Amino acid sequence: VTTYSFLVSLWTNCIFCFVDVQALRSIGYKTKPVDKDVPFDLKGSIIPNLNGYVSTGLYCSGWVKTGPIGVILSTMNDAFETADTILNDLQHGNLPTPSDSGDVLELLFTLPGLHPTSFSDWKLIDQVEQSHGRPKGKPREKVTSLEMMMNIIRTHSAQN
Repeated sequence: VTTYSFLVSLWTNCIFCFVDVQALRSIGYKTKPVDKDVPFDLKGSIIPNLNGYVSTGLYCSGWVKTGPIGVILSTMNDAFETADTILNDLQHGNLPTPSDSGDVLELLFTLPGLHPTSFSDWKLIDQVEQSHGRPKGKPREKVTSLEMMMNIIRTHSAQN
């Protein structure tokens, strides 16, 4: 947490005052390649895309799309842009369709590098993140490695 001091002018009363604002800084964030079959710009640490479109049926959003820029609102608007791109492709018949069932999820689960997980799996990862954060006085310590996430899920599955 960093404290910034700003000189604020309250124009209506011509009063000037200093205010301290605390802000969280995020430095050193760098996206890693998702999968060998997904294009990746190592220099920019992003998946090359056009408004979120990567290739037929593959889209991206957030910092993997733009790099570590902006605030939560920027990320949210970025997600809306990607959603608009997906809807546009859907409306114009540019998305592949499953041959038999019509179940789009079935198609998504066949994409290269995809490791489908359940909400229960996410809850397991969340519990581990919280337990790793507690000793550090943090709400959680994010698990950022896909391999580690999958190991958490596999370990729990093997125990049951």
